[in-house]
Amino acid sequence: MVLAAAWGAGIALFVSWGRPLDETLVSAAVWAFYAAVLWYVQARSERRTAAKLDAQDGVLVYLRYPDSRAGSLSGIWNMGVVTFDGTAGMNFQPAVYDTLEPTGRPTAFTALVAVSAGPRKIDRKEQKYLTHPGFLAIRLTTDKGDIEVAARPESLRRILGAVTGSPEAK
Repeated sequence: MVLAAAWGAGIALFVSWGRPLDETLVSAAVWAFYAAVLWYVQARSERRTAAKLDAQDGVLVYLRYPDSRAGSLSGIWNMGVVTFDGTAGMNFQPAVYDTLEPTGRPTAFTALVAVSAGPRKIDRKEQKYLTHPGFLAIRLTTDKGDIEVAARPESLRRILGAVTGSPEAK
């Protein structure tokens, strides 16, 4: 369906530019094929990342300390994997890229309390460090200060479930 829409949009665009029909059909087919390849590579990468996270029983998140000084590296979203230790605590392992290669040392957060009532949308200025679309953020109070966690909505429900001790954490 998406491939057909891309092909149709390509045809409309090239015809509006006054190109011949045979050239238009070929150019639109090439662009549609290109879009399909990009979509396939992205979907495959996401499946691979999801399988790796399932094997670790983890959640892909971005974490930052919102009350840090302006310009501090702590105020920047850091990508990583959160795992739960079963005692209303979570472990954050910084990671890079979609390969989830660990970088730095892990941080254990305990005494988690949700400050925000629910997930909030991340504004445009904050999104420049988030490479995954569709992430929302929540604010938590921990033993190491307030943190903000950005993740997909289903992952945030899992984190909030771990914080409140509800069965959604699994």
